Amino acid sequence: MKEFKSLLITLLLTGFMTLILLLILSKIFIPKYIDHEGNRMQFIIKGFYEEPKDSLEVVITGNSDVYRGFSPMVMYDKYGISSYNFVSAGQRSWTAYSMLEEVFRLQSPKIVLFNTDELYSDNQSYSSNYIKVYNNMELAMPRLKGIFNKDYKKGISVKVTHFIPIFAFHDRYKDLTSNDFKYAFDSLVDYNNPTKGMDVVAVSNPYTGGEYMVETDKIFDMPDINKKYLDKMVELCEKNNTELILFEIPSPDSWNYEKHNALQEYADEHNLKFIDLNLEIDIDWNNDTVDGGDHLNLYGATKVSNYMADYLHENYDLKDIREDENYSIWKSQYEEYLNIIEYEKEYAIEYKNKKEK
Repeated sequence: MKEFKSLLITLLLTGFMTLILLLILSKIFIPKYIDHEGNRMQFIIKGFYEEPKDSLEVVITGNSDVYRGFSPMVMYDKYGISSYNFVSAGQRSWTAYSMLEEVFRLQSPKIVLFNTDELYSDNQSYSSNYIKVYNNMELAMPRLKGIFNKDYKKGISVKVTHFIPIFAFHDRYKDLTSNDFKYAFDSLVDYNNPTKGMDVVAVSNPYTGGEYMVETDKIFDMPDINKKYLDKMVELCEKNNTELILFEIPSPDSWNYEKHNALQEYADEHNLKFIDLNLEIDIDWNNDTVDGGDHLNLYGATKVSNYMADYLHENYDLKDIREDENYSIWKSQYEEYLNIIEYEKEYAIEYKNKKEK
């Protein structure tokens, strides 16, 4: 019996130490998603957790159209509105719902802005897009429910990587850089995000496809699964006494008037506001898009954010935090945001010059 107990203890200790080693290696080996190529998703997701509890009056949700096409710092500079882009690349509606649950776990926003573009994507996103979200979220119920949601149909081998990423990224040993070690352990990194969830890009690549918002009475119905999650988002916001505003950032690559009609019909049926910025903002498609009409760049995002700042200021009683000592860090973050803008503008000039050679 003593030998059996000794063997059992040895096995348990070995298993425990192996798990600890796997978790440490996972932190090192997982891609860090800290640059434009990774959509800066590590800073977007983890930066949300640096915002003090119940400090945000507006949260913007949605897919990559938001982190490229919306600047919370424009709203701060103009009216002192506290907001954050809690968004993800290649987002699907079931992921959006998980992230909205996480919003309400930590914040009590008066308004949630949801960009509706993703409501026409009902296929499974790339595994890396789920990894960027769930591997950076805190270990709480919204994360767990999201990973094990039956509508998130990746296999168990992918879902295990949300807990032990080394199983998916063990072959990265040849590609490891100093950043993999620098950003491996959260306690050593300051994730306060001066862009408040925006990935600032100033590069321009024009859209040349012509008019895309041709008025029609036709309706392009969204897939049933996305209606289901939009209904759930409406219910969740109502439960938390938050107003859900549907909006659409300009994108000729993924939007048209038939989709506009469908969302307007849904908004009317559910007594929601729907703001289609494709019809409200004069976008210069030669200069305001980074990738030929799929996403906006800094210049397009500034137009979007100015419009929404004016709209929220005129229609809602939102606190001006600019002189509030509890938000004093926002002043220095805004200065850092301006420095990021200048850097990206300089890079855009270099990019343009190389392209024209």
